[in-house]
Amino acid sequence: MTGPVRIAVVIPTRNRQQLAINAVRSLLDQNPALDIILCDNSTSAEPLQEFCRGDARVSYLRPEGELSMPANWDFAVRRAMELSPATHFSVHYDRKLSKPGAWAKLAELAGRIPDRLITFGADVIAAHPPPLRLWQTPWTGGAYEIESGRVARLLASGQIGRISHLLPILSNCLVPRPILNRIVERFGDLCDSTGPDSTFMWRFLALEAGYVHCDIATAIYYASHRSTGVGYLRNKGGDFSDFMQTYGERSWLDHAPIPGLNLGQNLLYHEHELVRRQTGERLPPLDREAVLDDLAGFLQWVAEPGLRESFRRLLREHGWTGSEPEPYPRPTWRSIVWQKLTRIRMKLLGETPPHICGFSFRNDEEALSFALRYPRRAEPDRTHLTLVEPEALAL
Repeated sequence: MTGPVRIAVVIPTRNRQQLAINAVRSLLDQNPALDIILCDNSTSAEPLQEFCRGDARVSYLRPEGELSMPANWDFAVRRAMELSPATHFSVHYDRKLSKPGAWAKLAELAGRIPDRLITFGADVIAAHPPPLRLWQTPWTGGAYEIESGRVARLLASGQIGRISHLLPILSNCLVPRPILNRIVERFGDLCDSTGPDSTFMWRFLALEAGYVHCDIATAIYYASHRSTGVGYLRNKGGDFSDFMQTYGERSWLDHAPIPGLNLGQNLLYHEHELVRRQTGERLPPLDREAVLDDLAGFLQWVAEPGLRESFRRLLREHGWTGSEPEPYPRPTWRSIVWQKLTRIRMKLLGETPPHICGFSFRNDEEALSFALRYPRRAEPDRTHLTLVEPEALAL
């Protein structure tokens, strides 16, 4: 790929009008200017259509009929590739705000390595496990080579939680146009399966030798009460019921370690097996014992005790012999006092968070304000990357 970098950011959304508008606004003043494409799969077009008419920097897309989430993401990116001459594309959650200036570093790096997929990190505001907390991810500011095979082996051995911050899922990476074309040519679509993020990731890992991780926190995820993923993990709440309604009567997780089970990363493992069969087993087989242990670790996420117990029995029937991890601890009075004193000291002295702190807040607005006012600083420690054995990129 030659010539200057041009980035198109695609925001697929459904019935989250204000969140989508907030996401667009966080992208409007980025440098360089971005091609912003909002794909509206909502039941009513009027609110977002009217918003997009007010700004020529934003393109509005709407599929002809109601689509499932994976079909809408697939339609959105592939249509954006037709509308925009961009060299690189990225999917941006409507539940995500890009930090001021975040895209300048990504654009600079893409200009130096225009043929490589680039992943990047983000901070997270989440209510599960309670209370509502802000997790500010560590970052170094460096760029690192990561081998696809190494990542695939870690995932197949149940290590998802330890490397989730640097996986090439579609919503946290900048993808050159040729890579998107290769995936579509090989599989017939980009991500139209179950979970579009997982679908894209496994297809990429099977086809491409590696990628580059830009170790910066570019954005903040919030509004977890609307999260489809959290609703899936808890089997309750979020937008998961709507996801399933639009998904329709197609088979569901039939290639997963425990078919049809909405628990932990069972969906991701289902997509692994699909792609493994489609690519002549270019991906490693799942370590079943490790995968079952990983699934069991998510039992505490399931909202209903009776359902949780039935899932536990099902795991045992499928060969799980391990024990559950300790429940997530709730804040103690000592940690609450420490948080209050730390936040006072930060405000008075201009200090930044001392670590991936997990400060608790009353609501998303309070947490977002804190995250933007006190961004975590870069640090030389690469502990959060060591499991993937990164190689510092020489630029």
